[in-house]
Amino acid sequence: MDTTILIISIGCYLILLLGLGFLANRRKKSNSLKEFYLAGRSLGPFVLLFTLYATQYSANTMLVTPAEVVNSGMGMILILGYLTAVVVFYLTFAPQLYEISRKFNFITPGDWFDHRFKLPKLTLLANGILVIVSINFLLSQLMAMGHIVNGVTDGQVPYWMGVVSLALVVIVYESLGGMRAVAWTDVIQGVMLFAGLMGLFIMVMPNTTELAKISNWLIENEPQKIGVPKVGFRIYWASLLLMIGLGAAVYPQAIQRIYAAKSVKSLRQSLGAMVIMPFVTVLILFLLGMVSIPHFMDTEQASKDTVLPTMLSFWANTSTFHFGLAVMVIVGLIAAIMSTADSVLLSLSSILAKDIFAKFKSNKISSERLTKIGKMFSWGIMFLMVLVALRPKITLWGLIELKMQILVQIAPLFLLGIYAKNVTSRGMFVGLCTGFVFATATFLLNIKTIGHVHVGLIGLVVNIICCYVFSRNKTKTKNPDG
Repeated sequence: MDTTILIISIGCYLILLLGLGFLANRRKKSNSLKEFYLAGRSLGPFVLLFTLYATQYSANTMLVTPAEVVNSGMGMILILGYLTAVVVFYLTFAPQLYEISRKFNFITPGDWFDHRFKLPKLTLLANGILVIVSINFLLSQLMAMGHIVNGVTDGQVPYWMGVVSLALVVIVYESLGGMRAVAWTDVIQGVMLFAGLMGLFIMVMPNTTELAKISNWLIENEPQKIGVPKVGFRIYWASLLLMIGLGAAVYPQAIQRIYAAKSVKSLRQSLGAMVIMPFVTVLILFLLGMVSIPHFMDTEQASKDTVLPTMLSFWANTSTFHFGLAVMVIVGLIAAIMSTADSVLLSLSSILAKDIFAKFKSNKISSERLTKIGKMFSWGIMFLMVLVALRPKITLWGLIELKMQILVQIAPLFLLGIYAKNVTSRGMFVGLCTGFVFATATFLLNIKTIGHVHVGLIGLVVNIICCYVFSRNKTKTKNPDG
């Protein structure tokens, strides 16, 4: 692949992002938290759709999906259900949460916790979990930046350069324009990601003869990868679907996009359009994984985070047309990664500044001052995460499982908090503690399933049971005749 043309294309794209950051900075109406972190609650359905799309389809989706198909074969078509489940769970609580957030001027997820439960230690614990998850998520995006750039250039551009350069651009345009810059760049990134996927589809879509060759090769060499998944795997998949669907729906950056919607109608329209996105996105990545299997028959199972960049580099060298498509796909992939990284970083800095730092200060801090402190947190976090990403010790799939089995423990705070009026703050705190400890302990002990069910989902069930048991005990104490 001609790395000069590729680097020039990426450079032009990065300049465009910086330009949008400067433009968003000039369009801001104030330096308040609402303006910086929620774009003044002005996101219409079109912008909201693409900022959700670009954020949801991150490095985890783009790199991990084809890698897992290479690992496990045709059975991974089930991964299509994960991202569909996320949208379904959005629709169960997002409109109701939006109405409440508008009435009480929420900025962060912690504002909902304070409003509904009024228990400082519960809010602190929940925010602590969200910080851990966000740091994990940001790290996975930075690692993906390095893998993409290094893979598509056949190692000519080193991994560390991809991490450092793209991270620097993200932090600059985000600091300039906040959520408005992030949302505007997400529209560009979402469109480019969609165009890139269409290019990928054209590139990998085999004709009938090629499909027959691939099928015959799999039958002869990897027959286990085209068979129906075993019962144990199907149980595991169903539990993972529920865990990822619930967990991804309560990402802090997703919650803040709910707050930032212009109206409940805009929110419903954007979420309705999101339903079809998995069928466009994941199916293409699944097909890519299937046609890639013969290329990785001698590769160790442990790490295939570079399946997509490796295949792009291979196809780009087959013809000029494929090279042009590969450049478009690569820029789209970088767009997906950067759009997720900027969203996670923005939410993380808002939690640290408003929900943690401000509450430990005895004197009241102005909204404008907190915005500046949030920006300082963003720069500090990005610097530390880049240092960690330069020496990765875990695969992207490992980061996903760790993140999701912890994050899903937050879901009851939104779902039960909205719909179960008899749930008490004490019950919720005990449930969250129990679920978090269970999920963390099983991860550290390398226990992934119990009876083929993912331990993250088991932790959630334990969480909910404890929540109701301790809420009931509290109610009986207050109302002995009830």
